[in-house]
Amino acid sequence: MSLWIWVTIGAAVSQTVRSTYQKKLIGPLGNLGASYVRFSYAIPFAWAWVFAYAAWSGIPLPGINVPFLFWVTIAGVTQIIFTVLLVTMFSHRSFAAGTAFSKTEVIQAAILEAIILGHLVSFQVGLAIIIGVIAVFLLSLAKSSMTLGNLRESLFTRQTAIGLGSGAFLGFCTVAYKAATESLESDDLITRASMSGAMAVLIQSILMGLWMWRRAPDQLRATVREWRDSSIVGLSGAVSTACWFIAFSLYAVAPVRAVGQIELILVLGISFFYFREIPTKKELFAILLLAISIIMVLLG
Repeated sequence: MSLWIWVTIGAAVSQTVRSTYQKKLIGPLGNLGASYVRFSYAIPFAWAWVFAYAAWSGIPLPGINVPFLFWVTIAGVTQIIFTVLLVTMFSHRSFAAGTAFSKTEVIQAAILEAIILGHLVSFQVGLAIIIGVIAVFLLSLAKSSMTLGNLRESLFTRQTAIGLGSGAFLGFCTVAYKAATESLESDDLITRASMSGAMAVLIQSILMGLWMWRRAPDQLRATVREWRDSSIVGLSGAVSTACWFIAFSLYAVAPVRAVGQIELILVLGISFFYFREIPTKKELFAILLLAISIIMVLLG
């Protein structure tokens, strides 16, 4: 099996570990605290990777410029919002369903691109969008019978809004990170991506830390007490970021992201065996449909 596939699987596994420990930390830290450790505890690992890769490759670190700072800040803020929404979703729905909702980012991006930019989609992508929309309908109806009234009510619930919102902000975050990475003057993708990720977690920790110091000081202090599990969140988050960009440098982005959907299978296993959350048949079918639709869009 090709190296890029192994690296992509590593990214999906480490990302699943990060999300698992964030859900576990909701109890002692709250939604904000469990979100914050994703950034604050990633700082030493992210910067260690930046300097280690620079030393190993011999490639100098690129200089920081104004466009980079603008886009990396936008990326950082939208990632904070995405993370808080995702962790909040874990409080309302199962681990698997919450993660699946965040994956609608790919489908939402395809729909917005067609509506706003007027891009005509292929038959495959159009069919994938329809399948993805059906999957979201089924996820929102997971605990209800399939009637028109229940569908209308479930689509406008707070849970559905949080789930779709997490996917939308993940999409904004991805675009901003790409713009930030391309703003740096370096021919090496891994150097630019690593620098973007390290700067982002630094900015995120400062901005969210200041906000929590004023609005949620108890949750901020709790992140220090729970340093063991929080360190796992930071390490796994940094590893997943490094693996994603290494995979992107080894192969095309779309196939890498398609293989990365193995995360949905992993979170189903974690949800069932670790959190003891038994998914309904409707949820299982919806997650399967969503995975198929995402892969169809990415490879279309």
